[in-house]
Amino acid sequence: MIRYVFDMERGQLRPAKENDSQTLPASWEVLLMDEKEFSDLSGDYPHRKTLKRSLSPVQYCKIETFSDCIQGTMKIPVKQENTSLLLFGFYQKDQTLILITETGELKSYLDRMRKDSTKGCTLNQFLLNFFELLIEEDVLYLQKFEERLNQVEEMLLSRQPQHFNEELLRYRKKLSGLHSYYEQLMNMGDLMQANISQALTREECAGWQLYAGRSERLHDHVEMLREYLLQLRELYQSQIEVQQNRVMSILTVVTTIFLPLTLIAGWYGMNFPGMPEFGWKYGYPTVIFISILIIVLEILYFKKKKLL
Repeated sequence: MIRYVFDMERGQLRPAKENDSQTLPASWEVLLMDEKEFSDLSGDYPHRKTLKRSLSPVQYCKIETFSDCIQGTMKIPVKQENTSLLLFGFYQKDQTLILITETGELKSYLDRMRKDSTKGCTLNQFLLNFFELLIEEDVLYLQKFEERLNQVEEMLLSRQPQHFNEELLRYRKKLSGLHSYYEQLMNMGDLMQANISQALTREECAGWQLYAGRSERLHDHVEMLREYLLQLRELYQSQIEVQQNRVMSILTVVTTIFLPLTLIAGWYGMNFPGMPEFGWKYGYPTVIFISILIIVLEILYFKKKKLL
């Protein structure tokens, strides 16, 4: 377990020391621990069993407000390469915020929060700032995602890529996860304003309102990207149809060119004794000449009609 304390007079979050309880009368603390340490934690922590059930495993982002505590879970999807799914729970009671996680990724976020701490920051404001930090770079991530889709569109216009449906499905799954994620964050922001507005200051309520609005804008951006993905799919399907129509057009032209030759071959292959061409000296060269003439005329015709 790692313990942090916040000196409200200095506006500083730092690792706890042994004598902080005596030297920092005006402070609150943040505890970073795993699920087992949270279960073995001594003291009165109402609704702890409810949170423990939600942690095994964490299914989605949610927040629950009670008269004596605030608790919830966070499931943050993968946004960058070489990163993993971030799962953790949080529990706030009085002047203590507990973060429950099985990995050490939250420590890097807390280290960043230490640099941004401000004088007089309350625990509710810290929790809000922590949630805002989790989505701080999401706008840039969505912009890069949109740029990748633009590259896919340019590639579609130049050539037909292989395994495009598999790539499209991978993008679709990622956007679906982000869509649900931001919708859950919107619900969390609305719930914090609605259920415990009496316990929050006007500034804190405004902060949660801005957080909900920011989550909504990210949600709308993801919705736009999902529509863009559908347009790419339609573009891919239309290109396949154009290619199929081109192939069918070529096959139709080839069939039309050789149809008269098939008629001539069938006609003179009957070998009726009354055919005068059988006894004519120039019959065979004449048939060859007529066949070549027919092919040339048909090719000129198709080129004039822009079918070749």
